[in-house]
Amino acid sequence: MFCRFENRLEQTALTFAQPTTKITAYNAADLEQAWRRIDTAHQAGHWVVLVLNYELGAHLLALPFARPSTTPLLSAYVFAQAHYTTPWLAHPSSPISLEAQATIRRHDYLKQVESIQRGIREGLFYQINHTIPIQIQSTATPQQLYTQLATAHPVEYGAYLEDGERCILSFSPELFVRRQDNTLTVKPMKGTAARHNDPARDQAAAHQLRHSAKDIAENIMIVDLLRNDLGRIADTGSVQVRQLLNVEAYPSVWTMTSTIEATTSHHSLAHLLTALFPCGSITGTPKIAAMQCIHELEQRERGIYCGSLGWLAPNGDLQLNVAIRTIEYTSKQHAQFGVGGAIVIDSDPYQEWEECLWKARVLGTPISYEE
Repeated sequence: MFCRFENRLEQTALTFAQPTTKITAYNAADLEQAWRRIDTAHQAGHWVVLVLNYELGAHLLALPFARPSTTPLLSAYVFAQAHYTTPWLAHPSSPISLEAQATIRRHDYLKQVESIQRGIREGLFYQINHTIPIQIQSTATPQQLYTQLATAHPVEYGAYLEDGERCILSFSPELFVRRQDNTLTVKPMKGTAARHNDPARDQAAAHQLRHSAKDIAENIMIVDLLRNDLGRIADTGSVQVRQLLNVEAYPSVWTMTSTIEATTSHHSLAHLLTALFPCGSITGTPKIAAMQCIHELEQRERGIYCGSLGWLAPNGDLQLNVAIRTIEYTSKQHAQFGVGGAIVIDSDPYQEWEECLWKARVLGTPISYEE
């Protein structure tokens, strides 16, 4: 097994050595033993790498549509050691060919957005993070593909993992949760705009995003949701919004983030994830109603996409990303990638479709689709 986390904004990488155990859970019945084994490994002074499928959330919350998964809901890789190094370097003389195709027709996507908006008008929910799958084909090795895309699109929470059964490449710019000592930090990302080569047009896009009533509303809805989630395990009165509606620049997009912190006495990993997982930025609000809508509308497993990748250190510190902009291989040369966005009452279905396409710019190739 091989796991690597890269922060290309600071040019650091965390790698792991001396693997000892792999722990998996495919359904709710497996979770109690998995938590116990993870706790035992952690108490023995080991590092634990965590791979959490989106579908784990339905099992943690005991939702009626929770079903056993075709891949582990939870995988935990136990390592005796970890060390910091630098990110992998790309080889510019070896260009990568990649083809990508959306597996949903545009017409069907537009109908689904309209269905979500009917639910909003009926008061069933306020916001749904609706996603679409994209099939990828490439002759490059996973490591070659990861290195090229990660170099072109540097982010803070990148990850590369392969264990002989799964291969995951994550280019996530979004933090799900970080625990340092007794402080928890979450940093949801909601509100996105395309970057432009023309500097004036690019700055105008950032300004428009920061002052967009729609995007501001999307972000604040999720901030309120995550404040509530943190409140379940935080010390009373400690939940604080440290930054609100901060616009950040990435090579292909501008995005709006907010940062929320809380202090907490010791809570187990199981308690932490039951309170917070999955991240509200990739469900919508209210969370359970949103997850029910996603289950009925998308009719597929998201898998690691919209789940989380990260690590638990021997001292109890923890960091997990939101596994957006993430590729999971389904065979040697084929993989799946997901994109999506928040649907609210004033969303334009056609504009939401276009947003999905330019969010997929991280792949470095046009996305083909059927009308």
